[in-house]
Amino acid sequence: MIWGPFLRTYKNRYAAFLARTVIHKIAPADFFIKFMSKQKNPCNAATYSLTFDFDFEKDIEAFPALLDLLKEYNIKAGLAVIGKFVEKYPDIHKRAVDEGHEIINHSYTHPDNPHWSPNRYFNKLSYAEQKEEIEKAHEVFYKILGVESIGFRTPHYGNLHTESVYPILAELGYKYSSSTAACGYKGFGAPSVHSHGIIEIPTGCSLHFPLAIFDSWNMLRKNNPFLGDDDLFVKEFIETIEVISKHNLFLSHYFDPYDVIKNNKIDRMLAELKKIKTILYRDII
Repeated sequence: MIWGPFLRTYKNRYAAFLARTVIHKIAPADFFIKFMSKQKNPCNAATYSLTFDFDFEKDIEAFPALLDLLKEYNIKAGLAVIGKFVEKYPDIHKRAVDEGHEIINHSYTHPDNPHWSPNRYFNKLSYAEQKEEIEKAHEVFYKILGVESIGFRTPHYGNLHTESVYPILAELGYKYSSSTAACGYKGFGAPSVHSHGIIEIPTGCSLHFPLAIFDSWNMLRKNNPFLGDDDLFVKEFIETIEVISKHNLFLSHYFDPYDVIKNNKIDRMLAELKKIKTILYRDII
Protein backbone atom coordinates (compact mmCIF):
# COMPACT_ATOMS: atom_id res chain seq x y z
CA MET A 1 0.00 0.00 0.00
CA ILE A 2 2.84 2.38 0.86
CA TRP A 3 5.07 1.48 -2.07
CA GLY A 4 2.37 1.34 -4.72
CA PRO A 5 1.86 5.12 -5.24
CA PHE A 6 5.60 5.73 -5.01
CA LEU A 7 6.38 3.11 -7.65
CA ARG A 8 3.65 4.44 -9.93
CA THR A 9 4.98 8.00 -9.56
CA TYR A 10 8.54 6.83 -10.16
CA LYS A 11 7.43 4.79 -13.15
CA ASN A 12 5.53 7.74 -14.63
CA ARG A 13 8.47 10.10 -14.12
CA TYR A 14 10.90 7.59 -15.56
CA ALA A 15 8.64 7.05 -18.55
CA ALA A 16 8.39 10.81 -19.05
CA PHE A 17 12.17 11.12 -18.82
CA LEU A 18 12.65 8.38 -21.39
CA ALA A 19 10.05 9.98 -23.66
CA ARG A 20 11.81 13.33 -23.52
CA THR A 21 15.17 11.70 -24.22
CA VAL A 22 13.84 9.72 -27.16
CA ILE A 23 11.94 12.66 -28.62
CA HIS A 24 14.88 15.05 -28.36
CA LYS A 25 17.38 12.62 -29.83
CA ILE A 26 15.40 10.70 -32.43
CA ALA A 27 12.47 12.64 -33.90
CA PRO A 28 12.08 16.11 -32.34
CA ALA A 29 10.92 17.84 -35.51
CA ASP A 30 8.23 15.23 -36.17
CA PHE A 31 7.01 15.56 -32.59
CA PHE A 32 6.98 19.37 -32.79
CA ILE A 33 4.90 19.38 -35.97
CA LYS A 34 2.43 16.77 -34.71
CA PHE A 35 2.08 18.50 -31.34
CA MET A 36 1.62 22.01 -32.76
CA SER A 37 -0.73 20.83 -35.51
CA LYS A 38 -3.28 19.83 -32.86
CA GLN A 39 -3.81 23.45 -31.85
CA LYS A 40 -6.80 25.60 -32.71
CA ASN A 41 -5.10 28.64 -34.18
CA PRO A 42 -7.20 31.71 -33.29
CA CYS A 43 -5.65 33.66 -36.14
CA ASN A 44 -6.50 31.16 -38.90
CA ALA A 45 -3.12 31.79 -40.53
CA ALA A 46 0.56 31.45 -39.75
CA THR A 47 1.03 33.97 -36.91
CA TYR A 48 3.77 34.82 -34.45
CA SER A 49 3.79 36.91 -31.25
CA LEU A 50 7.16 38.32 -30.21
CA THR A 51 7.68 39.28 -26.56
CA PHE A 52 10.55 40.37 -24.33
CA ASP A 53 11.09 40.29 -20.56
CA PHE A 54 12.86 43.26 -18.95
CA ASP A 55 14.11 41.78 -15.69
CA PHE A 56 17.53 43.38 -15.16
CA GLU A 57 19.41 46.63 -15.62
CA LYS A 58 21.26 45.11 -18.57
CA ASP A 59 17.90 44.56 -20.29
CA ILE A 60 17.16 48.27 -19.88
CA GLU A 61 20.59 49.07 -21.34
CA ALA A 62 19.67 47.02 -24.43
CA PHE A 63 16.24 48.68 -24.69
CA PRO A 64 17.13 51.57 -27.07
CA ALA A 65 18.95 49.32 -29.55
CA LEU A 66 16.08 46.84 -29.45
CA LEU A 67 13.51 49.55 -30.15
CA ASP A 68 15.63 50.83 -33.03
CA LEU A 69 15.63 47.38 -34.65
CA LEU A 70 11.92 46.80 -34.09
CA LYS A 71 11.24 50.16 -35.72
CA GLU A 72 13.55 49.35 -38.63
CA TYR A 73 11.66 46.11 -39.34
CA ASN A 74 8.25 47.60 -38.46
CA ILE A 75 7.49 44.83 -35.99
CA LYS A 76 5.51 45.41 -32.79
CA ALA A 77 6.32 43.40 -29.68
CA GLY A 78 4.91 42.68 -26.24
CA LEU A 79 7.14 44.02 -23.47
CA ALA A 80 6.85 42.42 -20.03
CA VAL A 81 8.09 45.23 -17.80
CA ILE A 82 8.50 45.87 -14.08
CA GLY A 83 6.84 48.76 -12.31
CA LYS A 84 10.04 49.77 -10.52
CA PHE A 85 11.93 50.03 -13.81
CA VAL A 86 9.16 52.13 -15.33
CA GLU A 87 9.49 54.51 -12.38
CA LYS A 88 13.28 54.64 -12.74
CA TYR A 89 13.41 54.83 -16.55
CA PRO A 90 10.14 56.42 -17.71
CA ASP A 91 11.42 57.89 -20.98
CA ILE A 92 12.47 54.65 -22.68
CA HIS A 93 9.20 52.99 -21.67
CA LYS A 94 7.24 55.98 -22.99
CA ARG A 95 9.10 55.65 -26.27
CA ALA A 96 8.10 51.98 -26.47
CA VAL A 97 4.43 52.87 -25.94
CA ASP A 98 4.61 55.72 -28.47
CA GLU A 99 6.02 53.30 -31.05
CA GLY A 100 3.09 50.92 -30.65
CA HIS A 101 4.46 48.17 -28.44
CA GLU A 102 2.33 46.44 -25.81
CA ILE A 103 3.06 46.76 -22.09
CA ILE A 104 2.60 43.46 -20.25
CA ASN A 105 2.40 43.60 -16.46
CA HIS A 106 5.42 41.72 -15.06
CA SER A 107 4.74 42.77 -11.44
CA TYR A 108 5.97 45.79 -9.51
CA THR A 109 9.26 44.42 -8.11
CA HIS A 110 9.66 41.04 -9.90
CA PRO A 111 10.10 38.97 -6.71
CA ASP A 112 13.62 37.58 -6.37
CA ASN A 113 14.91 40.36 -8.64
CA PRO A 114 18.31 41.39 -7.16
CA HIS A 115 17.61 45.09 -7.81
CA TRP A 116 14.24 45.38 -6.11
CA SER A 117 13.08 42.20 -4.41
CA PRO A 118 15.83 39.72 -3.46
CA ASN A 119 14.96 36.55 -1.55
CA ARG A 120 11.25 36.77 -2.38
CA TYR A 121 9.47 34.39 -4.75
CA PHE A 122 6.14 35.07 -6.41
CA ASN A 123 4.68 31.64 -5.68
CA LYS A 124 5.50 32.02 -1.98
CA LEU A 125 3.78 35.37 -1.59
CA SER A 126 0.36 35.55 0.01
CA TYR A 127 -2.67 36.17 -2.18
CA ALA A 128 -2.77 39.77 -0.96
CA GLU A 129 0.94 40.26 -1.73
CA GLN A 130 0.55 38.81 -5.23
CA LYS A 131 -2.38 41.09 -5.88
CA GLU A 132 -0.42 44.09 -4.60
CA GLU A 133 2.48 43.28 -6.96
CA ILE A 134 0.14 43.18 -9.95
CA GLU A 135 -2.08 46.10 -8.93
CA LYS A 136 0.78 48.44 -8.05
CA ALA A 137 2.51 47.82 -11.38
CA HIS A 138 -0.78 48.48 -13.17
CA GLU A 139 -1.14 51.80 -11.37
CA VAL A 140 2.43 52.81 -12.28
CA PHE A 141 1.87 51.99 -15.95
CA TYR A 142 -1.28 54.11 -16.03
CA LYS A 143 0.18 57.03 -14.09
CA ILE A 144 3.50 57.25 -15.96
CA LEU A 145 2.75 55.75 -19.38
CA GLY A 146 -0.99 56.36 -19.72
CA VAL A 147 -1.45 52.63 -20.35
CA GLU A 148 -4.00 50.23 -18.91
CA SER A 149 -2.46 46.79 -19.30
CA ILE A 150 -4.75 43.84 -19.89
CA GLY A 151 -2.18 41.05 -19.61
CA PHE A 152 0.22 39.65 -17.03
CA ARG A 153 3.31 37.43 -16.99
CA THR A 154 4.35 35.81 -13.72
CA PRO A 155 7.97 36.63 -12.78
CA HIS A 156 10.08 33.63 -13.86
CA TYR A 157 6.74 31.97 -14.63
CA GLY A 158 7.01 28.14 -14.98
CA ASN A 159 7.31 26.69 -11.48
CA LEU A 160 6.77 30.12 -9.89
CA HIS A 161 3.41 30.58 -11.61
CA THR A 162 0.38 29.86 -9.41
CA GLU A 163 -3.32 29.29 -9.96
CA SER A 164 -4.04 32.17 -7.59
CA VAL A 165 -3.07 34.56 -10.39
CA TYR A 166 -6.27 33.97 -12.37
CA PRO A 167 -8.85 35.22 -9.84
CA ILE A 168 -6.59 38.22 -9.17
CA LEU A 169 -6.43 39.07 -12.87
CA ALA A 170 -10.18 38.61 -13.27
CA GLU A 171 -10.85 40.91 -10.32
CA LEU A 172 -8.61 43.57 -11.86
CA GLY A 173 -10.30 43.28 -15.25
CA TYR A 174 -7.36 41.67 -17.05
CA LYS A 175 -7.95 39.55 -20.14
CA TYR A 176 -4.93 37.26 -20.40
CA SER A 177 -1.89 35.73 -18.77
CA SER A 178 1.26 34.55 -20.54
CA SER A 179 2.88 32.55 -17.76
CA THR A 180 3.07 28.95 -18.94
CA ALA A 181 5.13 26.84 -21.33
CA ALA A 182 3.48 25.49 -24.48
CA CYS A 183 5.07 22.08 -24.00
CA GLY A 184 3.41 21.63 -20.63
CA TYR A 185 0.06 23.33 -21.15
CA LYS A 186 -3.19 22.61 -22.94
CA GLY A 187 -3.85 24.26 -26.27
CA PHE A 188 -0.77 22.94 -28.08
CA GLY A 189 0.90 26.35 -28.17
CA ALA A 190 -2.22 28.36 -28.97
CA PRO A 191 -4.15 30.70 -26.63
CA SER A 192 -6.98 29.06 -24.67
CA VAL A 193 -9.29 30.00 -21.82
CA HIS A 194 -7.89 28.84 -18.49
CA SER A 195 -10.05 29.87 -15.54
CA HIS A 196 -12.03 32.89 -14.36
CA GLY A 197 -12.39 33.87 -18.01
CA ILE A 198 -8.65 34.55 -18.35
CA ILE A 199 -6.99 33.47 -21.59
CA GLU A 200 -3.59 31.82 -21.19
CA ILE A 201 -1.11 32.50 -24.00
CA PRO A 202 1.81 30.09 -23.53
CA THR A 203 5.33 30.77 -24.68
CA GLY A 204 6.61 28.23 -27.12
CA CYS A 205 9.26 25.70 -27.90
CA SER A 206 11.19 25.12 -31.13
CA LEU A 207 11.54 22.62 -33.94
CA HIS A 208 14.35 20.51 -32.50
CA PHE A 209 13.58 21.13 -28.81
CA PRO A 210 9.81 20.60 -28.58
CA LEU A 211 9.83 19.91 -24.84
CA ALA A 212 11.86 22.92 -23.79
CA ILE A 213 11.16 26.64 -23.72
CA PHE A 214 12.97 28.28 -26.61
CA ASP A 215 14.62 31.21 -24.88
CA SER A 216 18.17 32.45 -24.50
CA TRP A 217 18.60 31.02 -21.00
CA ASN A 218 17.74 27.43 -21.95
CA MET A 219 19.51 27.56 -25.26
CA LEU A 220 22.57 29.65 -24.44
CA ARG A 221 23.18 30.55 -20.78
CA LYS A 222 22.30 27.75 -18.37
CA ASN A 223 24.77 25.05 -17.39
CA ASN A 224 24.93 22.62 -20.31
CA PRO A 225 22.71 24.72 -22.59
CA PHE A 226 20.83 23.01 -25.39
CA LEU A 227 22.72 24.93 -28.08
CA GLY A 228 25.42 27.14 -26.57
CA ASP A 229 26.08 28.93 -29.84
CA ASP A 230 24.59 32.17 -31.19
CA ASP A 231 24.51 31.06 -34.82
CA LEU A 232 22.83 27.77 -33.91
CA PHE A 233 20.31 29.72 -31.85
CA VAL A 234 19.36 31.92 -34.81
CA LYS A 235 19.29 28.89 -37.13
CA GLU A 236 16.90 27.08 -34.77
CA PHE A 237 14.66 30.14 -34.68
CA ILE A 238 14.58 30.51 -38.46
CA GLU A 239 13.81 26.83 -39.05
CA THR A 240 11.04 26.96 -36.45
CA ILE A 241 9.43 30.00 -38.08
CA GLU A 242 9.60 28.28 -41.47
CA VAL A 243 7.60 25.35 -40.07
CA ILE A 244 5.07 27.68 -38.42
CA SER A 245 4.59 29.42 -41.75
CA LYS A 246 4.30 26.21 -43.74
CA HIS A 247 1.68 24.66 -41.44
CA ASN A 248 -0.31 27.83 -40.62
CA LEU A 249 0.35 27.64 -36.89
CA PHE A 250 0.44 30.09 -33.99
CA LEU A 251 3.59 30.49 -31.91
CA SER A 252 4.91 32.91 -29.31
CA HIS A 253 8.33 33.26 -27.69
CA TYR A 254 9.90 35.52 -25.11
CA PHE A 255 13.52 36.66 -25.09
CA ASP A 256 15.82 38.56 -22.74
CA PRO A 257 16.84 41.77 -24.54
CA TYR A 258 20.47 41.84 -23.40
CA ASP A 259 20.97 38.29 -24.73
CA VAL A 260 19.50 38.67 -28.19
CA ILE A 261 21.07 42.06 -28.91
CA LYS A 262 24.50 40.40 -28.81
CA ASN A 263 26.06 39.31 -32.11
CA ASN A 264 23.14 40.59 -34.18
CA LYS A 265 20.91 37.72 -33.13
CA ILE A 266 17.70 39.73 -32.92
CA ASP A 267 18.53 41.56 -36.16
CA ARG A 268 18.68 38.23 -38.02
CA MET A 269 15.56 36.96 -36.25
CA LEU A 270 13.52 40.05 -37.13
CA ALA A 271 14.53 39.66 -40.77
CA GLU A 272 12.93 36.20 -40.69
CA LEU A 273 9.80 37.52 -39.00
CA LYS A 274 9.18 39.86 -41.92
CA LYS A 275 8.10 36.72 -43.80
CA ILE A 276 5.24 35.92 -41.40
CA LYS A 277 2.31 37.76 -39.83
CA THR A 278 3.16 39.10 -36.36
CA ILE A 279 0.55 40.09 -33.79
CA LEU A 280 0.38 41.57 -30.30
CA TYR A 281 -1.34 39.64 -27.53
CA ARG A 282 -3.92 42.39 -27.07
CA ASP A 283 -4.93 42.03 -30.71
CA ILE A 284 -5.53 38.30 -30.29
CA ILE A 285 -7.93 39.10 -27.47
